[in-house]
Amino acid sequence: MKNLKKTIISMVVLIAFISITSCKQNENETNGMQMPKSATVEELGQMNRDFVKALLAKDATAAASVYSETASLLPPNEAIITGRENIKNYWQGAIDAGLVDAKVRTIDASSDGDLGYEIGTFELKFQAEDGSIVTDIGKFTELLRRDETGRWISIYGMWSANEPLPVHDQTK
Repeated sequence: MKNLKKTIISMVVLIAFISITSCKQNENETNGMQMPKSATVEELGQMNRDFVKALLAKDATAAASVYSETASLLPPNEAIITGRENIKNYWQGAIDAGLVDAKVRTIDASSDGDLGYEIGTFELKFQAEDGSIVTDIGKFTELLRRDETGRWISIYGMWSANEPLPVHDQTK
């Protein structure tokens, strides 16, 4: 009986020792791992600056390249657009609609590991068929992911105009 008690106590002490040693080893491994650093506002905003540069160059392929292959756009008053190829077609439509100028300004951005966000304002100018310039001013939110090259790309983009949609007279 005494030997059994000593064996049980020895086993409990051994298990406790192994657990403590294992925890210390895991802590050391975690301390040795390099955690991704938080991105700066400048780094996170680069995605939208690259996007505007592509739009102004009338290059829908380059504009779409700032989105992941499976990204989704959530444009105002339209259905969700998913996939880089569909996003390219969407922005080609904006270019074809007479886009003449585009600007973005980052208000805030932050990241945690490989996920981040950016919020800001935009201004888009289109030349109408009559030659007049139509300006759309609004705000946007981008959810971003760091890709395998370290570049921040959009996985979800959503925006809306500051002004309400014009009301159409349904009686005509």
